Amino acid sequence: MIKIKKYANRRLYNTETSTYITQEDIVNLITNNEEFKIINANSNEDITSLVLTQIILDRETRGSKIIPEELLKKLIINHKQNKTNDTYTFLKNITDFANASRLFDNNPNSEIKFNPFDFKEYFNSKVDKDRYKKTNKSKDLIKSN
Repeated sequence: MIKIKKYANRRLYNTETSTYITQEDIVNLITNNEEFKIINANSNEDITSLVLTQIILDRETRGSKIIPEELLKKLIINHKQNKTNDTYTFLKNITDFANASRLFDNNPNSEIKFNPFDFKEYFNSKVDKDRYKKTNKSKDLIKSN
């Protein structure tokens, strides 16, 4: 994981390459699926979300509308009503769904290709057979008691 330090002067420093980087470099890390963490150089606090939000805001001010105003308003209301955990979970679920749908985009015939009437074959090919046998033995013991 790449560690990026943000200094008080707002500069970002990539500790892996020992170079200062820009917001655009952060965007490139994201598009290249690079794992990274941005920390405050003084406090060592993880500020990744803060910097990513700042990147979105900076792009919004340049005319690239990314987030609908209604969503922003809802986020503010939820924050005020102490519903941040609910909001986080909801947005995380949307992200997980989007990531799962990418499986179809990248290879529509991969994991999801199975005949629903031949589920036993699919199940047997995907399940750890030893664990399955142990589970069934446990169920048999419960049934016999």
